[in-house]
Amino acid sequence: MISRLARIDWPRSTFYWFYFSALGALVPYWPLYLQAHGFGPRALGDLMALLALSRIVAPYAGGFLSDHFGHRVAIVRAAALLAFGVFLLMPIAHTFLAVGAVMMGFSFFWYATLAPLEASTLAFHGDHYGRVRLWGSIGFIVVVLSLGPVLDHYGASVIVPAIALLLFGLWLSTLGLPRLTPVTGETARLTVKVGLIPFLIACFLMQVSYGPYYTFYSVYLAHYGYSKTAIGGLWALGVICEVLVFWQAGRLFARFREHELFGFTFALAILRWVMIARFPQSWPLLAVAQVLHAFTFGLYHAVAVRLVGRYVGAGAKARAQAFYGSAAGAGAAVGAAISGYLWSSLGRQATFLCAAGVAALAFLVVTLALPRPGPARL
Repeated sequence: MISRLARIDWPRSTFYWFYFSALGALVPYWPLYLQAHGFGPRALGDLMALLALSRIVAPYAGGFLSDHFGHRVAIVRAAALLAFGVFLLMPIAHTFLAVGAVMMGFSFFWYATLAPLEASTLAFHGDHYGRVRLWGSIGFIVVVLSLGPVLDHYGASVIVPAIALLLFGLWLSTLGLPRLTPVTGETARLTVKVGLIPFLIACFLMQVSYGPYYTFYSVYLAHYGYSKTAIGGLWALGVICEVLVFWQAGRLFARFREHELFGFTFALAILRWVMIARFPQSWPLLAVAQVLHAFTFGLYHAVAVRLVGRYVGAGAKARAQAFYGSAAGAGAAVGAAISGYLWSSLGRQATFLCAAGVAALAFLVVTLALPRPGPARL
């Protein structure tokens, strides 16, 4: 056991732990914080959309600078410090514009750190990417489970210092990072290959379908009487299953073609949103829907970070991850904004059924438009 732990890439694993721990505080509980401060469904959806807008530009900025300047750790380190610094302004932000500005500012620098690390992890670990990335999911689980009871006892405002501490930890983790990618002699020339556009469209639509989940899932559960502890437990269940998939992803890649696994994740996304829409008062069925997160996020993401690298030249791998991150950010922004209006006009359950419809459209794009090459090695 000790020898296995010694072989873990601790610098990158620690970075993932803090990055996704902050996400574990933000995604499930931030809508509850906004709701507690008087923001209604439309304002809540718009604020979460502003948060997601940063994911459109920030990943490409981080990826471009990483490719252009030789994958320097200083870029990631500076971005992490700026994310922490901007978030410290949140306690004095009270209006819609002020809260939105702080959310966009800190999230821009926070999101900019990830694309270079994703390219780095793939370059060094290949098929075992998931075994490094899973530490981020473990961090998410720990934070989600620990914060739920704290919020039940002290209220939603405690989420602000919790996120600030985790962002500070993210910056500290960058101090131990080595060079991000091996020296290959490739230039930073960007070469785009067939398949990139339908791939990005599918990723965009997947994140649009996630809009109601990321924006309103906690609010949805609270409406049906679930405590914050129970809400945190359901979020954590999904990510625990995600960890198992990350751990075994290499075996799945050895047995199945990537495009088959990719399409499978979209099919399960349809099922997941329908279950959440139709059975909100059935904890067992909601638990089954959360188990599907292993595939609709864990496997989906593990396949996506591999596939996107096939569609660019060897000198632009960080920007490939940035394309993926930007498409996801655009989808998340659109999904969050639309979900706020759907929530107000159509109702809670109908909003999740609309998410299932978007996932079905994405499934058609993957099935009909994505090239189907055989499995390839990184």
